[in-house]
Amino acid sequence: MKTIVMDDNGVMYRNRQETLNVLTTFIRSQVAVMRPECAALSATTGCAHFDEKAKNLEGIARLLWGAVPLVDDAPELLTDILEAVTYGINPEHAAYWGDVGDFNQRCVEMSAIAMAMVDAETVFFDSLSEVQQQQLIGWLQRTTDIRIPNNNWHFFRVLILMALRHVGAQYDEQVLINDLREIDSMYLGDGWYRDGHNGCTDYYNPFAFHYYGLLFARWVNTVTDTLSSELNQYAHLFIHRAALFAKSFALWTGEDGAPIAYGRSMSYRFAGAGIWSELACYPVALNNVGLSISDMKTLWAATLRWWSGQPIISDGVLSVGFSYPNLIASEFYNSPMSPLLALKGFSAVRLSDSHPFWLAEESQINQQSTVIALEKNKQLVARHNGISILLSGAPSAAELRNSHDKYLKFAYSSAHGFGVEALRWIEQGFIGDNIMACQQPKTGEWLFREQLIISELRDQQLITVWQPFTGCTVETTQWFECGKEFRRHRIQSDYTFKFILSGYAVDTWVKCIGELEALPEARVCGTAYVSELTLLDGNGHYAVMPCAPNTNLRFSQAAVPVIHGNVPQGYSELLTKVTTSKL
Repeated sequence: MKTIVMDDNGVMYRNRQETLNVLTTFIRSQVAVMRPECAALSATTGCAHFDEKAKNLEGIARLLWGAVPLVDDAPELLTDILEAVTYGINPEHAAYWGDVGDFNQRCVEMSAIAMAMVDAETVFFDSLSEVQQQQLIGWLQRTTDIRIPNNNWHFFRVLILMALRHVGAQYDEQVLINDLREIDSMYLGDGWYRDGHNGCTDYYNPFAFHYYGLLFARWVNTVTDTLSSELNQYAHLFIHRAALFAKSFALWTGEDGAPIAYGRSMSYRFAGAGIWSELACYPVALNNVGLSISDMKTLWAATLRWWSGQPIISDGVLSVGFSYPNLIASEFYNSPMSPLLALKGFSAVRLSDSHPFWLAEESQINQQSTVIALEKNKQLVARHNGISILLSGAPSAAELRNSHDKYLKFAYSSAHGFGVEALRWIEQGFIGDNIMACQQPKTGEWLFREQLIISELRDQQLITVWQPFTGCTVETTQWFECGKEFRRHRIQSDYTFKFILSGYAVDTWVKCIGELEALPEARVCGTAYVSELTLLDGNGHYAVMPCAPNTNLRFSQAAVPVIHGNVPQGYSELLTKVTTSKL
């Protein structure tokens, strides 16, 4: 995070004390500028689609994901944060966060307050006066009757109701069961959930569905009541599914600890790492899927180390962006406080020094070429030469800004990031990564796939059918072979049109020339990786193009290899070999 001092070997996160030092330093820096009388963290510019009071709540609540694990080591930090909370939940105070309503952001953030009530009960509930306890309980109870989006939001209310159950407050048992049933209905299989019945499969699996499911499992037996038996059944289900998920999700981390950049909410960065330490509490479930606590420790530590080397702290706060501050790739629900959700990645600190997670020896992340077909997701995920790659035929989230860049490109990787606005600046000489840009012959508009007509996995190949425009259908087949990726495009078109195929982006500056050159090869080198396209069948010319500045999540300046030419009327094919490797 560019503010952390490592040892002489550049290594950290080997044990709890090292991790505790990092987390405590960061939480202290936030508490130092907190404005408790406003029930808010530091004053910041920028906003999201919710009001200022909700943003204030978001800052305090999301800080708790990192502060609560420190309850036994630095309780004074939680006490300071609690002061802000007492003002935020008090309807008579000017800083009152307000009542929760239908489809309201407050429901999201209340789940972190609920988490603090359970995991830091002595500080975060028992120390409150009776009046304050009732204010907190009443504030949370208002979530019972609100309407919420039919997606991972059901877990927010589950955690809230479980916290009310934990402290002996009244809660609606039927609402809790209904929410659990809705969550269960989103399960696809093989450990994966879809975020809503027509939603996406992305990082909301590790940092929402499974993380919250494992929290739920920890809390079930803190109380014995009429629901205990049914809740325990869900707890066992959530543990089992999280372990199944971990088996394939392990491949989403590259050898260096970098995650595959894919989908929305990239500003939450290392939030998904929290699943590794939570799962380490269930060795039997891990053994059943061929994983170990050592595997969990290795993936967790590698992830945190990689992120600690990225410039993601700006003006003392975690910035909106991915590998560097970047608003272009943000979501409409990202305020300056939102990235604090990443602190879930530090949940390992709640485990004692003697926990098997901390005692486990780290191993090397598997460098052997490995491919897993995620049948339910219509995805292939692989790790070759230390780089993790995802080929996706999963649906997009059409309601999001730049959603097709985030979900519908041919490939996503741990080494190259992905770019947004891939098509927007082609006429100015820029293009995004891993697309087939097709120029509509009548309007001149450049188009890519925005909807999948067919998506299926067949014999370790991903096959998608899509239309860039009416009168043109493309069948794209992708597969891995000997550590290389291949893409075959079978095109049936009523028109002749221009096309540009692009590969992976690397961090280098390339002059924007407007007109495409014909080069002897489509190959571009960055500081650590080389990206190349080779045309094996069909007609086209080689070139290199820059990406528009600040559109790639990993690199503020980037370039991609391209193949360009004309697609003839009728039937034609383009077969390319896509290469990415370390220099």
